[in-house]
Amino acid sequence: MAKRMRLGQFALAAAGLCMMTLAGGIALAKNQHHSNGHSLLGAKLNQNGKHEIGKIANNAVTAEVNNKKVTNMSAGNLPARKVKSNKKMADFELGRVKIAANGEIQLAQALDASYGYCFDAGLDEYCYWYPASDVVVTDTWIVYSPL
Repeated sequence: MAKRMRLGQFALAAAGLCMMTLAGGIALAKNQHHSNGHSLLGAKLNQNGKHEIGKIANNAVTAEVNNKKVTNMSAGNLPARKVKSNKKMADFELGRVKIAANGEIQLAQALDASYGYCFDAGLDEYCYWYPASDVVVTDTWIVYSPL
């Protein structure tokens, strides 16, 4: 009798685990791929229009530029998120900073936030990051958290 009861409890637990898995109760971390969108665009940042900067599987990754700002990105039919982060998500080369002061100065971090377009490609997430000077900063950017 005790064996049947334990076997029944095991079967119930296994069924519950299967249902939880099917309902999305167990999440797998996605492989993260971060790229410097500014470097990939290069001189194309000065040219209005859509520019291909990469590929995700069979999807061309394009950045739409208007007046030296990236206004949108797409990668075929992959879903995109507009995200921001206070962490340095890709290497940015900043220009030289000239300072003239008559006394003590304190330097703040030159890069306040990174802005990115992230594409969900199933088991992978691809993000293309830009400094604030390369994008139109609005309230539609959400705080980045890996999928």
